[in-house]
Amino acid sequence: MRSLKTMLFLIPAVLVSLPGPASAANRQAKERAAKKACLAGDPAKGVEILAELYVDTNDLTYIFNQGRCFEQNRKYEDAIGRFREYLVKGGSLTAEEKAVAQKRIEACESYLPKNEPAPTVVSPPPPVVSTPVVQAPPAQAPISPEVAAVAQQPQPLDDKAGSGLRIAGITVASVGAAALITGVVLNLKVNSMSSDLQKPDNFNRDTDSSRKDYKTLGWVSYGVGAACVAGGSLLYFLGRRSGRNPVPSVALLPNVAPDMAGAVLTGAF
Repeated sequence: MRSLKTMLFLIPAVLVSLPGPASAANRQAKERAAKKACLAGDPAKGVEILAELYVDTNDLTYIFNQGRCFEQNRKYEDAIGRFREYLVKGGSLTAEEKAVAQKRIEACESYLPKNEPAPTVVSPPPPVVSTPVVQAPPAQAPISPEVAAVAQQPQPLDDKAGSGLRIAGITVASVGAAALITGVVLNLKVNSMSSDLQKPDNFNRDTDSSRKDYKTLGWVSYGVGAACVAGGSLLYFLGRRSGRNPVPSVALLPNVAPDMAGAVLTGAF
């Protein structure tokens, strides 16, 4: 009689422990809550619910869904960890299931930033501008009244008089011409680099920086060249004139300032 009572007591207990529609509905509710949290931007809550489901069922699908939840919310490193855990625990996974997980790992790795060393920018050396040397005029002795009277008359042109100024003028003008040619070459280089940078998918920050440097050097060359050509022409004119008139005192001084380069011609006539 006692054994029969014991059996009657155990039968309801076994019936209560068996899974039924209520537990399946509870699992579906949790799956729905986890999916909603992941889509709403709350991966912490979604992953926590999926972890509870995995502990209750030992179903590896919930570990895979944890990786998808992190991936949807751009937490790619955490997603890669979940997908790899899925592969480690999934000894009985099919080849197709493993391939799907590996594909998700590769997709997450492609979104991670790649650390690349910044290229070293080498600036071109500044141009060397030579300062022309102007020959100082010789000192003049006192002029007597007789010589002064003769000097008032028109004198023929003396090729030796003012030769130093003429040579200096030619030298300065030559330097200016070289600087102008350099400016033209740099300008052509800048135009070529600008055309290359305007091509699709061909923009390079280092090339653009070099282009700006070449452009600045080109304008400096134009300024120095124009100043030297003008100063050289004036020196040559004064050298020609000194054959008839007293030699003037002339000096060509370089003038360099931020964003500007040139020369200043000073003297007394």
